[in-house]
This record gives sequence, C-alpha cells and structure tokens, in this order.
Amino acid sequence: MNRRSFLGGSALAMALPSLLLARRGQAAPADGELRFVFVFAAGGWDTTRVFAPVFDNPDVDMEGLAEPASEGGISWVDHPERPRVSAFMRGNAHRMVVVNGILVRAIAHEICTMLALTGGSSGLDPDWATILAHAQADRYTLPHLVVGGPSFSGEMVTSVARTGSSSQLAGLLSGDILQWNDRYIGSPSAPVESAVDRFVRRRAVARAGSSHSPVDQALASTFAAATQAAQGLKDYQYIMDFSAGTSLSDQARVAVDALRLGLCRSVTLGFAGGGGLGWDSHADNDATQSPLFEQLFIGLGELMGLLDATPGEDGVSLADRTVVVVMSEMARTPQLNATLGKDHWPYTSMMLLGPGLAHGRVLGGYDGGFGGAPVDLASGDLYEGGSLISAEAVGAALLELAGIDPGDWVSGTEPLRGILG
Repeated sequence: MNRRSFLGGSALAMALPSLLLARRGQAAPADGELRFVFVFAAGGWDTTRVFAPVFDNPDVDMEGLAEPASEGGISWVDHPERPRVSAFMRGNAHRMVVVNGILVRAIAHEICTMLALTGGSSGLDPDWATILAHAQADRYTLPHLVVGGPSFSGEMVTSVARTGSSSQLAGLLSGDILQWNDRYIGSPSAPVESAVDRFVRRRAVARAGSSHSPVDQALASTFAAATQAAQGLKDYQYIMDFSAGTSLSDQARVAVDALRLGLCRSVTLGFAGGGGLGWDSHADNDATQSPLFEQLFIGLGELMGLLDATPGEDGVSLADRTVVVVMSEMARTPQLNATLGKDHWPYTSMMLLGPGLAHGRVLGGYDGGFGGAPVDLASGDLYEGGSLISAEAVGAALLELAGIDPGDWVSGTEPLRGILG
C-alpha cells in the first residue's frame, strides 16, 4: 500500500488539511466565505441555441424543431437533440441567473478572452478568478487553481497554479516529472529532499528580510510566498489527485476536491469540446454547437451534483458556498453564412449559479439587430435610457459579491448589481 492509499483510507486524511494549515500558520477559510468556479467555453458559443430564445426576431436564424421553454423565471431554447440542456435548466432554475447581451467590444478570440475575463485587453491584468482568490490569499495554500481554460495572473502569480494538460502539477509535486526526460535523472532520497526544502524556505525568508529597495523587496517577498505555497502543495499530493483529463467531468472532480479540502478559493475549468476544437463554428454551426452544448451541460450537471453532495470544511454543502460562472469569450452572428456556419459576434450571454445571486432572473436581452439591449445596471431591468452590459460590469458585480471594492480593479465601471440577491 502506498502513502496516498493509506492516507486516503485513514482518519489522518480527514485531519491533515487543518494540520497543514496550522503548521504553515495560515488561517482557515472563514465560515460562509464564498468560493468560485469559472467554466470557460473557448471559441464563442451560439447564444441563440440555449440562452437567447428570440423566436420573434425574423432576422435571427433559429433552429428547426427548437421551441421556447421556461422554468422558475428562466427562459431558454429547448431542442430535442439537447435533452440534458433542458433538464439542467429545469433542475437548476431556482439557483440560476442568466445575463444576455453582454458586450465584449471585439471579435478576435484572444482580445475577447482578455476582455471577458479581466475587463481589459492588455493581457497584464489579473482575471476575476485570480482577484477573488488573491483577496484571501493568506487563507489558502493555492488561492486560484487552474484546471483548464485560460488564465491571466497579472502581478498575482503566487496565487495561481495550473494543473497542466498532462498533469504536470502532479508530476512536479511527486517528483515523477524527473522521469519524463529522455535521459534518466535520479530522484533524491526523502531525507535529502526534505533538507533541500528546508534550506530553500529559510533562504527565501532571509532574502525577503534583507532587501534594500522596494523592487527587490517585492521580488524577494514573491519568491518567499511561492516557496511556502510549493511546500503546501507537496503536502496536499497525499490527500488529493491533481490529475485531470480534458473532460469537464474530470476537471469538476479535481475542482470539488480542492474546494472541499480548503486548498483554494477559486477554480477555473475549460470546456473546448470533443477533440479540443472548440466552439468556433464558421461552418456547419448547428452540427458543431448542438452537441457541444449537450456535452457542456452534462458536465455542468455533474459539477453541480458534486457540489451538492460534498460538504466543505464547515460541514455545509459546497453548493451553498460556491458561485459557478459559465461563460464564453464571444458569441455567433444572428444569421447563418453561406456554409451554414456563424461568424464572430461581440454580444454574448453568461449563466451564473449559486448563493448571493438574484435567482430565477434573466437580465439584459437583445435588440432587433441582435445587439445588446440597454438596462438599468442597478436593477438589471431593461431600460431604454440605460447602459449596455459590459463584461467588466459583470466582473465588478462578482467582486462586490465577494466583498471586494470593484473600483480598485475596474475604475469607472458600474457593477451589474441586478445579478446580486
């Protein structure tokens, strides 16, 4: 029996997270503190296939056999080829908010991804998940865990780690990555490895305490924080498996384990669909989008089921502590092109589930040209004299939900407070 198997079946496995936190001098997550899971569908989804039932707009090409559906204040597009989508919407409407007509101000994948996740296009700003996690960085060994999808850390690099598409993080923690080389590299013995770890930690702390300039101090402190987090992650390898496949279901398992153990505050997951080709359906739109939505919602159903069934460190269901944000960087044009595809469109939709939200509401909408409809950001109601919903307005609302002043990150942006309960 190896050490992971032993710990996984023993009482020590249950006690180890709190012991690790105490040994590193970290505070346990506050009771009632919100966690966040971001699910990113890369490539640009077609909102008219689920979130935007605009059957009354003659300038929008809706699917044959599609029909409008609603439950508990949430409306969507029902289609016989997507039964799991409708099952999810009906089963989760009571804890859901849908936002339509979100403007991302571009039609290039990379720029839209940055805008959707950070509110800016420089690539230097941290994303919402990182800001949310970094605000409570002292409470978590790894504040933001990226299991899949894009991530922007900005200057908060010590708060973020990626598992890697080939489980590189697991290999780094175990030392197995040394054997992934063409040339054999022997692993140090456990005593030697422990001595090296202690030496590096002492040196990092000493270096941070002897800096003579603000820049040097910042770099040294960042390195010290990174070495502390690295040691914490090495300890966690014995009580959870960081290996994740490409499916949303596999990623969800890692995410829920990490949240259950109090390892992180936020997790990012990615769903690029079968073969990783994504949602970029310039040809054969419905043959691409329809099965992707069905696969996505199967994975979302499993994620929500795991959150429902898993208690957090305070014994309360993770579903009652976790906000799930499902998004794509852009959408598709309202009409099909000559190859029955749809091209890039800068107005998209987003789905949010969890505590603290104005459940059972669809905010925003689309105008006659399928652009975003203006709203009163305070209430979320459609209002002709209001503002378009920007990606940063949604991000600012999420920060406010977590008790973070959005003005520190998206200056001049009014949060979309209508999503808040």
